[in-house]
Amino acid sequence: MRIPAAIAPFRRPHQPTGLSVTMLMTIVAMAISSTAFTQSRYDWRSNIDQVIHETDSLSLKSQRTFYLNKILRKDEPLKETWYYTVHNNNIIVFEVRYRIDSLEYTETYYMNRGRLICMELYETDFLSYYEDEIKHGEVFFFDHDMLIQYVTVGNGLTDLSFRDPQYEPLRRFYKRYIELQKNILSLATN
Repeated sequence: MRIPAAIAPFRRPHQPTGLSVTMLMTIVAMAISSTAFTQSRYDWRSNIDQVIHETDSLSLKSQRTFYLNKILRKDEPLKETWYYTVHNNNIIVFEVRYRIDSLEYTETYYMNRGRLICMELYETDFLSYYEDEIKHGEVFFFDHDMLIQYVTVGNGLTDLSFRDPQYEPLRRFYKRYIELQKNILSLATN
């Protein structure tokens, strides 16, 4: 079969047929590097899931607990149970649980390198027939204090719900985090 002269490029007698070796090597290098780049891209959700998995494992071994008694509206007592885990002198997770009337509230804050990465808020019936019955829940995923994903479950907005999911959860986190640090400090001095 003959290739028409218009398609076949002019070739010198000493030049090899087909693609040059350098061009072939360049194509192979680009294919390998693009594959490696796509596999090593920053996948924020996998990273957060891995940190939460490791944090939960550490919490099973070294979780600490304390209680705070507060006054709610109309002189109603409120008992908060605080759980926290420290690893390498850093708080990696803390949780606050409290009950108002027949509802139990759970706030969980996961941290990585001193920053909030995940915040979970759940409202459940206290002593409900089904142990894992969630009336309402919200989960926030953060990267460098920026909200990446916001997930809600259950029925409608509740007292825990945020009107501005970008900034209000961070305000609540910093308020709770400062409260935790003060109480850890006071527990250490007692």
